Amino acid sequence: MDAAGREDPGRGVGRLKVEVSVRLRLLLALLALGALAAGGLAYQLISLRSSSAPGTLLVLAAAAQPDRLGPTRISIGAGSFDVSGGVPRAPESAKLKELSVRPGSYELQIPGQPAARKITISSNQVQPLLLAVEGGRVPAGGAYIGDQELNLGLQELGGKLTRPADVSLQDQAGRPLDRSTFTGRDTVVAAFHTNCHQTCPLYTGLLFQLRQAAPDVNLLEVTTDPGTDTSQVLAQYRERIGADWLFATGSQDAIAEFWAPFGIQSSTGDTHTSGLVLIDRHGYVRAAYTGAPDVGGKLPAQLSAELDPAGRELLAGHGEGWGSAQVLEALKTVTASEPSRSGSPAPAFSLAAGDGGSVTLEQFRGRPLILNFWWTGCPPCRQELPALQRFAAQHPETSLLLVDNRESQATASGYLRSIGVRASLALDQDGRVAAAYRVAGFPTTVLVGPDGTIRDQQAGPVNEAALAQALTALH
Repeated sequence: MDAAGREDPGRGVGRLKVEVSVRLRLLLALLALGALAAGGLAYQLISLRSSSAPGTLLVLAAAAQPDRLGPTRISIGAGSFDVSGGVPRAPESAKLKELSVRPGSYELQIPGQPAARKITISSNQVQPLLLAVEGGRVPAGGAYIGDQELNLGLQELGGKLTRPADVSLQDQAGRPLDRSTFTGRDTVVAAFHTNCHQTCPLYTGLLFQLRQAAPDVNLLEVTTDPGTDTSQVLAQYRERIGADWLFATGSQDAIAEFWAPFGIQSSTGDTHTSGLVLIDRHGYVRAAYTGAPDVGGKLPAQLSAELDPAGRELLAGHGEGWGSAQVLEALKTVTASEPSRSGSPAPAFSLAAGDGGSVTLEQFRGRPLILNFWWTGCPPCRQELPALQRFAAQHPETSLLLVDNRESQATASGYLRSIGVRASLALDQDGRVAAAYRVAGFPTTVLVGPDGTIRDQQAGPVNEAALAQALTALH
């Protein structure tokens, strides 16, 4: 216990750097047992060296719907503590525990998590730990450490980000896969099928590049042709191309439901939409790509053999201009949990407008502005853009500007017309504005206040109710 009566799981997690006698070692052991008997921690060592002021571990909990966390034991270093209690709906959170902890890096173990996490406690600093609660427990991927992940967790649980459909799939060995497949590690999911000889081998080639550059990332290919791609067929294909990641199939309904949010339909042959989806370690969609990727004009021999003449043309043509470098950059932002920049000035810009004129940030001063960064090869964007236009029509006091990334006026305008969207368009043809706003994946939505400061920024599809709540806070 510290002076405030708070538990101290970190006292004595440091090493003994002085020689002590056997008798003193026994005395220390008795003291540790005494601390256990006092009901503080399951196990506690005593540090003889650390004289730094302790830090604070603040344990919070939130849920997508009001819930109650059952008794849960969390281990930090050599200590442990119990938490439980009522949990509100995000973005509200409940304080479950406040612990005084010696400065240092510790291994944090939470029931239900696939692996331990590292947590660093600094002197006189508060380190938050947010527990996502579902059905009375912390599900896989439900631990958010630090201020940045705390903000991300409240956004995800509050409905600002979406999760993949919770459908039953099977891997190449017939083993069941569900939503837990996408938790614990950042995951890249590619749409493909084994009878595709154009874009699909390029996507698989991209995964080979990601395997080398980011070996800790979870890779998964999910078929769009479950009628052909049985588990046995996928196993044969996986062995033939030399891949070491999972391949998945399922029923027609399950596959259709899984891919529908990304604008990808079940298909056969080479007339279909290919796509790549980035899912963070907590199981939420953060970015998506579509179209042919640029794999540098080369594929492993076993994949090159899968290409037909049209596929070889795509390979030589360098795809749609995105490839492993862009995916890796997006993964860095997902992993780093980009901190909120709420309150900072929105970067100024002057861009070509979709109507042939120009558009600047300054012309929106005095009104709330929704900036949406998108491009035509983004399946979630296609789902989101009509909803954003509808939302803006319902809130006439708010301006909406759709910032297309690195495409021509004809491409961007034609795409918007094809889906019935008439909102104002800006063309970020060199990507500089997206870089200034730290956009690493699409879509990304930025809410700029009437005073020209950033009030909210979200990667991934937005939720209309959450956007309305953010706008309400501006008034």
